[in-house]
Order: sequence, then C-alpha cells, then structure tokens
Amino acid sequence: MRIFSWLPVVALLVTACKSIEPTVPQNSVKPIPPLVPEVSNVSIPIEIDLKTYLNDAEKSLPKSFSGKNEQCEGLSTSYYFTREKINFKGSGNAMSYSVNGALKLKLNYCPKCQYLLDEKGSCVIPRVYLSCGDDEPMRRFTLDYSTSIKVGSDYTFNTSTSLKKFQLLDPCQMTIANIDVTSDVEKEIKKQLVGLQSEIDKQFKAIDIKSSAKEAWDLLQDPNLVPGYGYLNLNPSSLALSDIKLVDKKATLGLSIDISPSFTTEKPVVNKLSLPVLGSSTKSSGLNFGLDVVLSYDSLTSFVRQSFVGQIFEVKRKKIKVDDIQVSGSKDNRIVLKTTISGSKKGTIYLLAQPVLNDSLKRMELRNVDFDVETKSLLMKSAKWFFNSKIIDLIEKNGNFDYTSMVEDMKTEVNNSLNQEISKGVKMNGAINSFELKQLYYTTSHLVLRARLSGNLKLILE
Repeated sequence: MRIFSWLPVVALLVTACKSIEPTVPQNSVKPIPPLVPEVSNVSIPIEIDLKTYLNDAEKSLPKSFSGKNEQCEGLSTSYYFTREKINFKGSGNAMSYSVNGALKLKLNYCPKCQYLLDEKGSCVIPRVYLSCGDDEPMRRFTLDYSTSIKVGSDYTFNTSTSLKKFQLLDPCQMTIANIDVTSDVEKEIKKQLVGLQSEIDKQFKAIDIKSSAKEAWDLLQDPNLVPGYGYLNLNPSSLALSDIKLVDKKATLGLSIDISPSFTTEKPVVNKLSLPVLGSSTKSSGLNFGLDVVLSYDSLTSFVRQSFVGQIFEVKRKKIKVDDIQVSGSKDNRIVLKTTISGSKKGTIYLLAQPVLNDSLKRMELRNVDFDVETKSLLMKSAKWFFNSKIIDLIEKNGNFDYTSMVEDMKTEVNNSLNQEISKGVKMNGAINSFELKQLYYTTSHLVLRARLSGNLKLILE
C-alpha cells in the first residue's frame, strides 16, 4: 500500500525531469504577390557643347565668294567678297551669326536693248560701267543670320536660317543717268548671301544626336548590379524631348523618359527594345519604384539572439534560462522561434511571432507571440505552469530591432548603382531620397521586406 502511495510523486518527478521536445512546426507560406512595376517619369537634362560643330561649320563655309548677274537691259553686276570669322551666339531656340567682310563690285547699265540682230540682245546705246571697291580699298560690310532650331521625332535637327541684316559700312554712292542704284546693288548682294543659308542648315543637320540617344537607350535597358541585393532594372519604354534652349554656344534639352523600375535577385534576360520615336511631351515625376529586400532567417536569427540568449525569467519560483533562439521558418503569417531552454524545465519550445514594421521609428517589432500548437500540447501534459511564464512578455517587450543601418546600407548600394559611367561619355547621376519598408512576406528560408523608393535620376552626356 505504501508503495502505491509513492507512485504519483515518482510520476511527477519523472515528468518534471523529462525534456520538452515537441515536433518541429511545418512551414506554411502564402505566395508572394509579384511586384507591379510602377511607371516613373524621369527628366534627364542633356547639355551639348556646340563649339566643335560650329567650328566645323566655320571651316566648311568658304572664306570668299564671287558671282555675277548679267542681263542685256538694266543693271548687270559682278561681285567678289570675303568674310572674316563668324561669331556665333545662341539665345532661346535660335543661333545667331554675325560676320564682317569686304567686297568689290563691278556694274554696267543699259537702258534699252534690241534683239533683232542678236537673240541675246544688244544695247542701243553704249553701256555705262561703274565699280565700287575695285582698284581701291574693298568696301566693308556686316551681316547677321539667325537659325531657329528644333529636334524632330527622328532625332535630327530641323533648322530654318534667314538673313536678318546686311549693311554696307562703306556704302557706294552710285548713280546712272541721275538714278541712285545703291539700293539695287545691296539687293543683289543680299540675293547671293541668302544662298549661304542652306549651307548653314546643312551643317546643323549633320549634328548626330541619334547615335548618342540610341547608345543611351540601349544602356538604360541593361540591369544594374546592386551588390548583395540583386539587379535594378529600369525598363525604359518611351522618350520625349523638350524644346531646345541655347545659351551662347551650348544647347540644353530636357529628355523625358518613362521607366518601370523593378528589382530582381537574379540577373534577368532582357529583350531590348529598339529606339522609339521621339515624343515632344515632357514631364517629370522623379524616380519611384518598389524593391524586395530578402532577409535570410539566419541574419534575422543574429538579431534575435542578441536580445534573448542568456535571459533568465522566473515563474512560481522556478527559473528558466534561454540558451538559444533562432528563426527556423514561418507558419500562419508568423515566424517560428525555435527556443532552447534550461533550468527548472529544459528542452526546446517553439513560439510563433509576427514581425511588424514600425516605419516611423524605423524598427521591426515582434507581436502576436504565442506557443506553437505542438508545444502547447506538451506543456499541458508536463508543465502546465509554463503557460504562466513571462517568455511571451519578454519577447514582445525586447523583440524590436532598429533597421536604420540596414536601410542606409541599402540606400548606399542603390545610390552606387545609380551613379556610374555606363559607357564612355555617358553617365548616370541619381539619388534615393526616400526608402520606406511597406510589407512583409515569408518564405521557407527568408523574410521578404517590400520597400518603396523614390528619388531622382539624371543622364549626363559628355
């Protein structure tokens, strides 16, 4: 009889000494919805130094000109003039040219011709011959041209050049039969100068911006490596260009590009799009895109261990020590905390905790902490008192982690990817101004933090 009276005590002791070893919870995850690329419109200022092109135009235009306009009846002229160096100056959407020069003229005048004996005609009275700047110092003149410039949808310069001013600084006073023909002479000279307009337009059309645009377009489609995180893909879809603005010998244009940035952990295979037709609408909404940050459970475990390993808590005069804790998976939209304990009770318990982002404090907090079902079942049988333990309170109180440094590290890496030379003479310049973690998703081995980034991006052509 006395033996049987000891059985409950023995059973209690045996149960108390037995380690807690519940079944490992099975991972349960939901598919992570794909990132929907968001269309961003980025303004890319382009500055073109026109000095080289203008110098080429200067060299290609002849330094001297000669010609004549002969007719039987009326005023016939022959001319020769030279020019000095052309001075270029841009303003608005037009390039102005001013040039000085000198000329000499030969004129002859016939008041009346007859064509009976000669089909070309013959003057009925002797011709009157005059000259200006011939056998004497050449007469000085100044003239101004203006070229309005636009960029067409085919990436070529569309220009229209016109003669704005012609002035003889040393005018010739020429009269024939008491008729002042000076204005007629100037009109004739202007006719010849207008012929230079097509040559100026030709030089501008030779400026090649299409090849630069194509090179930049191709390069923008290449994935950019963000070390340690994956690849940033800009995914450009359209281009537009603002009106050209000229200041002195430089042209500035605003290139507007639609991009749909995305982020992938593996380098994607890109089917590159051909250079699109250039639009004319320009807008800018800055750079905005989503990014999935993959945080392994191993790295998350290192955060958790810092807060909990070595912690001792007491329940009903029983002391429990946390020997180890690690994130081992996910279940029911919560991470699984595999916790090794010793003291009044030893073994392994499994807790579930929901990571919550507190972006205002830049912290990740563990909430909704509870025992896993299998752990609950074992505790009910062997250590019901454990349910009153303070381990849940301990985790919810200390389970918060500052992710500021992680975000700053990522911003640095993304910014590095936005600031690099993508080819000779073509550079990207950008900055991430805002980096917000928005949502959490779980896999069997990772915690996925979906972030939203915004900033700016420029393309510099040198």
